[in-house]
Amino acid sequence: MPFHALIPSPLGPILLAADEAGLTGLYFTDQRDLPRVPGVEAAAAVVSDPTAGFQGNRAIRTFKATRERPAGASGELFPPGSAAASAPAPVRRRNGDAADGSGAAAPLRLLQEDTPAAVLAVLEQTRRELDEYWRGERTVFGMPLAPRGTAFQQKVWQALLEVPCGETLSYGELAERAGLGAGHGRAVGTAVGSNPISIIIPCHRILARNGTLNGYGGGLGRKVRLLEIEGFTIR
Repeated sequence: MPFHALIPSPLGPILLAADEAGLTGLYFTDQRDLPRVPGVEAAAAVVSDPTAGFQGNRAIRTFKATRERPAGASGELFPPGSAAASAPAPVRRRNGDAADGSGAAAPLRLLQEDTPAAVLAVLEQTRRELDEYWRGERTVFGMPLAPRGTAFQQKVWQALLEVPCGETLSYGELAERAGLGAGHGRAVGTAVGSNPISIIIPCHRILARNGTLNGYGGGLGRKVRLLEIEGFTIR
């Protein structure tokens, strides 16, 4: 049985799911495939189309990611004034108190009061490592993972885990790395879209064959920001 927690992030609230085996889910709370969990309010607007979105007069899905940074860039993850610079207010436990009982705002809100200590440790580690990622201090995650899926999906997700920060692949290239052959690109794309642990299992690093962004279950605006955090310029 998975236990759940909410955490804030610069890209919006995140729902975590974990059990004794490890982290089983990480979802932005406006994702279309967000699990129904008591205590999580439905988003006013859901990301119903992972390929939708425009910047100026151009579809975001047609943008490409390159590694060089523009001249004069500050290198800050979230420059002052950017949309991501202001993280949502920290969330609290269901009883409104911090974990230490001080009453201060807590960064982790447990949705089940009986969350076992081992599961809480996974949730806390995930929160801590994500905080380091947002600050640009972490490129590899260490929490135990336990995504649920078919043997084919597990093979694809394992291949995703082997795509390092700072690298991108096409769906066909990911299929080859998974030992499936480029002809499985479409099926691999479906498995990538079913990834239950966003960011940690880095499906945002997978691009279309021509290098364009294509789509992202959490919304293309977030895919842009995640790739920018990892050193890419999107244009």
